[in-house]
Amino acid sequence: MKQPSLSTPQPGRHRGFTLIEMSIAMTLAIAIGGIMMTLVQQQISFHRIMRSQNFLVQEAPQINNTITHILARADAYRIHLDLTDAISDTGAVTADGKVLVLGFQNPDGTQNFGVIAIEAISGEQVLGYYNLDPASPFPGAGNPDWVISRHLQDAVFFVENGVFRVQLTGPAGETITYSGTPRL
Repeated sequence: MKQPSLSTPQPGRHRGFTLIEMSIAMTLAIAIGGIMMTLVQQQISFHRIMRSQNFLVQEAPQINNTITHILARADAYRIHLDLTDAISDTGAVTADGKVLVLGFQNPDGTQNFGVIAIEAISGEQVLGYYNLDPASPFPGAGNPDWVISRHLQDAVFFVENGVFRVQLTGPAGETITYSGTPRL
């Protein structure tokens, strides 16, 4: 009896895939690829939303707590358009201020001053606090005693209907407004 060679097809055996099998496999591969692309796009969109919401959920409340804590100790405040006006004590405004000057009454009757200012430092917007000591000269813009936030696009101080407000604008353009007043 002669043995069949490997290159000759045996009766009843198929080699390769049928057109229907190939069509099913390609359809499944395309469907899985489409589902994966949709999931990747959803993840990218979710990441963008989370990044923009991060400012409103985490950074803005911390800034508000810090400013509220400082304002609670202040006896008076003034709003200025810029740091130069604030230091020279000229040009106080009630709207669109970038600088908040705070007065603190000490128990011995003397007064200290602090400044909260939004300014560009090294290419980024920084909300900083300056402790003004009457005995020493102002350290100069761009040298705050401590930084409240580096994640702001803008901060605006204003008075509306007799209430002090600060509007914070986050890195993605999101805004939030806080209201309060120092004890007077």
